[in-house]
Amino acid sequence: MEKVSGKKLLVVLTSLLFIASFAPVLQARTASSSAYSFNLIGPNSALAPNTIPGTPIAAGDVLRLTGSGAFDTVAGTASGGGSFTHYKPDGTAFARGTWVVTGFQSFKSYGGPNGGKQGGLLLVTVTLFGPEITFAGLTLQISCVIDAPSGSPDEGTILPGLFSKPVGGSTLIHVSG
Repeated sequence: MEKVSGKKLLVVLTSLLFIASFAPVLQARTASSSAYSFNLIGPNSALAPNTIPGTPIAAGDVLRLTGSGAFDTVAGTASGGGSFTHYKPDGTAFARGTWVVTGFQSFKSYGGPNGGKQGGLLLVTVTLFGPEITFAGLTLQISCVIDAPSGSPDEGTILPGLFSKPVGGSTLIHVSG
């Protein structure tokens, strides 16, 4: 067995301490990052519990969304989008098209098990475009329940006041910075 000199041991220990001193800085940077991304895992579906007068939305309609995006809480920006299908209560497709994020509203982070996967409640402004309908300036709520406190909204996506009951799919929010 080779004998390690005191000088070599000191260099190794000093190097390890130096490297370890950066761990809290890196963890703090990740935890306080302002850049995130989100993914709708599988199609997300939301139910319209009520008929909305003046719109084609009837009680029992379902809105199905797919998509992803990104947002920055400090810059107050958001981007993203995907596709949608609006189903009538009998299961027939009423409208199909795309949705686009047009603005950032707010984000409440719940944290998470690591720097990548986070829970939280995201509100963004969206527009739905389709040959049959266009809805502009809607709020899209994206709820990821990782580490969510009691009383948090259910997992999934909704358009509050329209398709306001999540009935399928899941979401994931990632720290990007």
